[in-house]
Amino acid sequence: MRKLLMVLAALMVAGVAHADTAIIDYQGYSWETGGFPPSNVNDVLNIVGVVDALDPRFGVNLAAEEVTLYVTGLVSNGQIDIGGGVLSVSYSGGTVSLYRDPAQNHAYGVNPVNATSPSTFVDGSLFLGGTFTNFFLYHDPATGTGAYEGNVVFTSGSGLATLNQLNANAYTFGGTLTDNAAGGNVPTGYDLQVDGVIEIEVIVGVQQKSWSGIKEMYRP
Repeated sequence: MRKLLMVLAALMVAGVAHADTAIIDYQGYSWETGGFPPSNVNDVLNIVGVVDALDPRFGVNLAAEEVTLYVTGLVSNGQIDIGGGVLSVSYSGGTVSLYRDPAQNHAYGVNPVNATSPSTFVDGSLFLGGTFTNFFLYHDPATGTGAYEGNVVFTSGSGLATLNQLNANAYTFGGTLTDNAAGGNVPTGYDLQVDGVIEIEVIVGVQQKSWSGIKEMYRP
């Protein structure tokens, strides 16, 4: 199953040649209404996280302020077994918002929605806001690992001006996931730990698209 997930993750981020990419790197946790797994039809997936690396062209100093992330409104179309117990889930709808906050006060807490999550991930000023055009998730309950990817259209926020200057063409929101069965450190009430990037495809020059070694998910 590990090998199958490697193939899936590679296919999700592989080889259409694009130009230079600006990357936003983040980590966080997700929860789905009703819990996950299973992912039932009309369950809603949510993600909160913190950016740990940001393209310097955005002009944000992460030592002085934090950039937080909130994904919500991803509605499950139900899970299917694609072989060997590996689950595939497609989602409809969904929005993603990133906020700049000098208070640096994010707190995950437990059993979201709670007193600090998602509220401390959506304070500050809007950095980027957008909507998903698609979103897919793969999860192997036997190993507790998986991957996810979606395409995003950003339409608002102070960082939008930088995206326009970069002549950005498309935005990919993807990453790897683990649960506590895989040795993750998932707080009570959350379902998955996520580690991902937002890739910004730029239509100047040509080079192979990458995903930071698929976040080194499968390094020995």
